[in-house]
Amino acid sequence: MEYIPLSFIAGMLTILAPCVFTLLPVILGGSLAGTGWKKSATIIISLALSVFFFTLLLKASTLLINVDPNFWKYLSGGLLIAFGLSTLFPRVWSTLTFKLNITSKSDKLLDTGSQKKSFLGDILVGAALGPVFSSCSPTYAIIVATILPQDPVSGVINLIVYILGLTLVLSLISIFGQRIIKNIKWAVNPDGLFKKTLGVLFIIIGLSIFTGFDKRFETFLLDNGLFDPTQIEINLLEKEEESQKDNLINLNVRNPYKAPEIRDITDWINTEPLKISELKGKVVLVDFWTYSCINCIRTFPYLSSWYEKYKNDGFVVIGMHSPEFAFEKVKSNVENAVKEQNIKYPIALDNNFSTWRAYENQYWPAGYFIDRNGNIVHTHFGEGDYEENEKIIQQLLLIEEREIAPDIKSSYNRNQTQETYLGYSRIKNLLNIGELETEKVKLYTKQEYLQNYWSLMGDFIVSQEYLKSQNDTGMLIMNFNAKEVYLVMGADTEKLINVKVFNKDTEVSSENIMVFNYGLYTLVKLPVFSVDYRLEITNTKGVKMHAFTFGS
Repeated sequence: MEYIPLSFIAGMLTILAPCVFTLLPVILGGSLAGTGWKKSATIIISLALSVFFFTLLLKASTLLINVDPNFWKYLSGGLLIAFGLSTLFPRVWSTLTFKLNITSKSDKLLDTGSQKKSFLGDILVGAALGPVFSSCSPTYAIIVATILPQDPVSGVINLIVYILGLTLVLSLISIFGQRIIKNIKWAVNPDGLFKKTLGVLFIIIGLSIFTGFDKRFETFLLDNGLFDPTQIEINLLEKEEESQKDNLINLNVRNPYKAPEIRDITDWINTEPLKISELKGKVVLVDFWTYSCINCIRTFPYLSSWYEKYKNDGFVVIGMHSPEFAFEKVKSNVENAVKEQNIKYPIALDNNFSTWRAYENQYWPAGYFIDRNGNIVHTHFGEGDYEENEKIIQQLLLIEEREIAPDIKSSYNRNQTQETYLGYSRIKNLLNIGELETEKVKLYTKQEYLQNYWSLMGDFIVSQEYLKSQNDTGMLIMNFNAKEVYLVMGADTEKLINVKVFNKDTEVSSENIMVFNYGLYTLVKLPVFSVDYRLEITNTKGVKMHAFTFGS
């Protein structure tokens, strides 16, 4: 529940995001057209309900998972274009409906029918914009990706509060617009220049959504630092996390609580089944991880070091493997990763996320420090703070200080390309999005290069969690800002793929990489952080590619 105030603020800030700001004329159409508050209220309420149900149906369930992602784009853009045309040519609809005998014979009923049509149109416009609004907020992403799956009640409450913040700001702007418009008589003339201009604007916005230009324009603004109000929200999130961290630091959680029992484990590696209740008298670190997560991989040397250094003093590490992808549920795949990373401490396969939910966890990696009495007294999320964490282990064990491993600080670069999923359930930044067809072979055509975007060229199948080339001439192209590039992938038989890296049109490197086991592969390691580089992956027939991650 700690995100509730932030969810409300995030909803208010969403209207300033580049992907939403240009749509304000549509949302405030009632004010700008001079038709009173009912039109704006209808659109705003429809938008709020659309965001809510769109989230629950498309992002928090699998009920509509097979609907082509382009459907929502075409629906939103198409309705806005139709809305603009009706504003640009207000007499056409009346004439058309009259000739088709859609409306009643009397003028009075004709007017009533027109009003009903307008009301329904406003509902459709608001509803169609829900998918656009529900992708513009970091807090919204946290609600959907972490809170909602693990705590549906809290997730729904945060979602409602987020929508209330959004609705409040839109309503205030609408009321303000109506007060201004009352004194501008020429704006309400259905054949006037103002209404015509408004209609053209709606058509332009609809076409930009329909063609994907709105995403390119948004990327241009963000990449050039011209308009990035969402950074305010990111800063608030960071302060919230720091505040939570401050409450948990210095060994003690403000209110230490009994550690939840390990439950519903599919299998164990390196040990017989363990229970927290049977480990009383020992200091336990429960570490949530998944083997294809680069952030998790970077913590392994420290976890292994602590385990070897302090296990004889009563220290236990339990690696709680909670899989992000379906292939990570396979025990043999996890065993291979454990062997490759030389992990000796106990590993639990939490394939059903039962222990994850019991701990109310939200992150990979995440560490829960349990004292000798079985109480959680400290938590740590993400990488870093290794020196501090080791001192906490020493303090909980009541042993003298020993040599501490140096703390390696994370060197995240703000301009670094974000983690990019390739399966259609979480797909983003695909330049071929207009060509996308799911669960079937599709020929994708070459696209222009765009920073932080990726594209396909050749025959590919895009599935829910991954994509797969159907021949060795297919190419995956990723334009990135990073020092290191990683790709979660695998193949059922050994496969040698080729990875080329370009700086503009100059080839920087070319390397063949053997792919077999499913996991995280290093594709690129540049000497320094580099901007607007490109990698091209070929010879990928049969290779399942899940997600890109990046390092600075």
